[in-house]
Amino acid sequence: MVDDNGAGTSRTVAAWMFGLSLVSVVAAGVVVAGLLHSPEPELTTALPTTTTTAAAPEAPEFTYVTPSVTYPTQIAGCDVVEPPAHTEWFGFVSFDEYGYDNPDYPWFSGPKAGAMSQSLHAALPAGVEVSFASPGQSLMFQPITSDDDMMTSDESGDVEHGGDTDAYGTLLRGDTRGSLSVSVRASTDPLPPCVAGQLDARRALADGTVVDVLDTWSETNGVRTLSRSAHAFVPDGTRVSAYSTDAGNLDGNQTNSGTIPLTIDELVSIVTAPDLRVTTPVPPGTGAPPESCYPPVEEGSGPTIDRATAQRLGAVLAAVPLDGVTLDRPLGELWPTEYDDSAVCQTVRVTTPGQESTLEIAITGGQDLPASDPVPSYDGPITTYRRTPDGALIEHSQHSSTGVSMRGGSESTYETRRIVTVTRPSGTMIRVVSAADSPATPLSFEQLDAIALTPGIEAPR
Repeated sequence: MVDDNGAGTSRTVAAWMFGLSLVSVVAAGVVVAGLLHSPEPELTTALPTTTTTAAAPEAPEFTYVTPSVTYPTQIAGCDVVEPPAHTEWFGFVSFDEYGYDNPDYPWFSGPKAGAMSQSLHAALPAGVEVSFASPGQSLMFQPITSDDDMMTSDESGDVEHGGDTDAYGTLLRGDTRGSLSVSVRASTDPLPPCVAGQLDARRALADGTVVDVLDTWSETNGVRTLSRSAHAFVPDGTRVSAYSTDAGNLDGNQTNSGTIPLTIDELVSIVTAPDLRVTTPVPPGTGAPPESCYPPVEEGSGPTIDRATAQRLGAVLAAVPLDGVTLDRPLGELWPTEYDDSAVCQTVRVTTPGQESTLEIAITGGQDLPASDPVPSYDGPITTYRRTPDGALIEHSQHSSTGVSMRGGSESTYETRRIVTVTRPSGTMIRVVSAADSPATPLSFEQLDAIALTPGIEAPR
């Protein structure tokens, strides 16, 4: 890693981006190796001929540039400034086995994540909109991985365990498109020193909170990304970090607008929001954030479903009668599926005694209706088909599986899944899945049919 003068310096934000870039470079190397592999010569009776093979072109050199760091220097709010830090690398292996109920972090829970997510959205300035995306890409705080799942390290060999809950989203502000990521953790570490290159100023607030701010940039292979950050160190042990860049997601691709959607002062307001603190009580009745889910078919195989269409489809689902079924939230809050805007979905929890399970609904359009009925299967997963009078194809599938936890001492689980998939002549496909761990049972096929066959569920063609 070099700065624009060739010096070996880096910044904390840059280190994280550099780590991700290394993964991309390694992955690209594997692909190139596969493409350059020569097949074995064909077997033939002809004498082999000698040919000269041109040398494979060298892969372009990866470059990563950050601003040069001046030292010695003075930083507003700092009595002492230390020299630039050494490079850090980040790595993680995440299994997310506990979801929001991770016993390693008793301060955090699904309702706490829900309350923090609501607070984060409320802290956004007027005129700033979160791009319509999956919950995991819509500034919703995600589960915390365990200490054994995530860590950071540096050249000295020191290791710092994970423990952050993160929220990410693309922001729209007028013609400006950019990103915001926010991280919250509980920590007993002391206030870190002021390090040249890692902050522009340190602010001391009246309640004892200290906020470090930074306005910087980085260039990866010649593409410059602007970024701003604020890091709050709250007396109760809360650590909140917010990063905003001019790089936003547009149709699945990263684009740089040249303007960061949030100012430094607006980032300071976000990281000092009282409801983001780990010690702030959760308001009664607060639920967990919505869960991300996945498309019913291959990603990107249908037309885009926008926010207005999702709200129309959600209104239809909200009116579906589910007699005797209790849910943790009403049907109808549809989100784009993970990394795919051609389908929308919702995951809810069924809390009916004896039927405690997960219910997932996914809708997409542009699908081909088979001209003839597929052949039923009774080998392994049981799959049957039937037609409705209007020509829609209904598929029923049921299968079971046994899961074994990767953590020692945990018992295995036996899960049963029932799936109803309806493909309409219009090209709309609705998939409804109910999954339950024994001894609970999933919803019946009749109950799933009541959802999947609801009139009015029509996606774009």
